[in-house]
Amino acid sequence: MEGEYTVLMRARSQHHPLLVWNQDYLPFLKAGPVNVAEPVQLRLGDPVPRKPVMADHHALPAPVVSPRVRDVLAPLDLHGVQWVPADVQVGEGDVRRYWLMHMWRPIRAMDRARSVFTAAPSGHFLLSLDKLVLDDAVLSEIPLRERLVFMLEEDTVHLVHRTVVDRLMSMTPPPDGLRFVPVEEWDDSAGFR
Repeated sequence: MEGEYTVLMRARSQHHPLLVWNQDYLPFLKAGPVNVAEPVQLRLGDPVPRKPVMADHHALPAPVVSPRVRDVLAPLDLHGVQWVPADVQVGEGDVRRYWLMHMWRPIRAMDRARSVFTAAPSGHFLLSLDKLVLDDAVLSEIPLRERLVFMLEEDTVHLVHRTVVDRLMSMTPPPDGLRFVPVEEWDDSAGFR
């Protein structure tokens, strides 16, 4: 089962800008859907590329995707995912519609005995995660349709089942800005490799 998952990351590109909140984001840190009356406000984060390229995927670290990616994923009715419209201020007078993929149902799926990590003294969060091993027993208790995508409860890691990866990569043209790292190859330094 572990081999069925990848970690969703932003593609390594100096042209794809980082995104940051341009409003209060505290409601999005809690588990559960968020009551949203209008699009959330995002902007490009520092350092802003000289010529930013807006891709199909950016990260807050929560995934922020283009309408075409959302249109492919929304019919899957992904359990624990709320699609929140997001207006991204790219430049003066240039606001683009994206979708925040708010994964509000984290799953405690890390095999603590086989993973390599350093926990904070409180034990409530991880300081580092050098090797992630998923707990197949935990995952097998959850129907597949309820764990196609999820955020790991122990750390800010967004996991995507291979069937969802296949669906995304079958898009024409394939989406840009996405990178899928198999769980077995992922660690905290994966973003720098």
